[in-house]
Amino acid sequence: MLMPQLPDEWDETRGTLQAYSQALTALPRAAGDPNDRWTHVAMRVAPNGLVTAPTRLADGEDLIGIIDLAVHEVILQVGDDVDRIDMTEGPSASTIGEAALTIAARHGSTIEVDRERFAGSDAREYEPGHARAFLSAATFVSGAFSEMNASVPGEVTGPHLWPHGFDIATEWFSPMRVPFGESEASAQIAVGWYPQGDGYFYANPWPFQDAWGETPVLDGTDWHLDGWQGAVLDSAGVTRSEIVAFGLAVHDLARERLETSG
Repeated sequence: MLMPQLPDEWDETRGTLQAYSQALTALPRAAGDPNDRWTHVAMRVAPNGLVTAPTRLADGEDLIGIIDLAVHEVILQVGDDVDRIDMTEGPSASTIGEAALTIAARHGSTIEVDRERFAGSDAREYEPGHARAFLSAATFVSGAFSEMNASVPGEVTGPHLWPHGFDIATEWFSPMRVPFGESEASAQIAVGWYPQGDGYFYANPWPFQDAWGETPVLDGTDWHLDGWQGAVLDSAGVTRSEIVAFGLAVHDLARERLETSG
């Protein structure tokens, strides 16, 4: 089965969904259960759209934010207390972020968030058909990444959506730790899908070894070496098995080295 394709000129709706995802994840970023894999700031792909990690509020209830791409609403839910915002009316990012803070306050939590994450007050463009097409593609990609993860030994996270780049990704973490800035981090491989324009898949082993960029991975793939470093696969006309094979090929190339030396 071929991957569902994104519609032409969908980037305005993509930008809107990214703005809303950044607004909704400002709360779990500020008050959620943090972890060093940062999954508390990601959103998961659900059958109806995108869902935040829960944020525990003062009354013991959890707040979740949902970008429902089936009914085209942002839904803020704390138990039976539910607020709905119609995305077809083009609410601003700040409208979404402030609504999340408001429902949290009704349950006793005043949360100090970085309002720069939803500073935009302009109306947003939202095309329901484009959003539905994205959901079909995102569901397809998440299924492929879950299948790939089942064949990857060790610690994996995802698939999930990262609001900062609005990409869907899954990560494998090596037990080896390597220097990173003034601290250290796990060596890792991220496999993801970036849905801008026609979209593309990437696979980023880190720390990157120059020799990998000179090694063919699969037919139809290239290495991107300027700025960020990783293998790239065009998502046009790709099948689920090709997505899985792409990710596993980069794992086969890089994982053993990252497990032993970082």
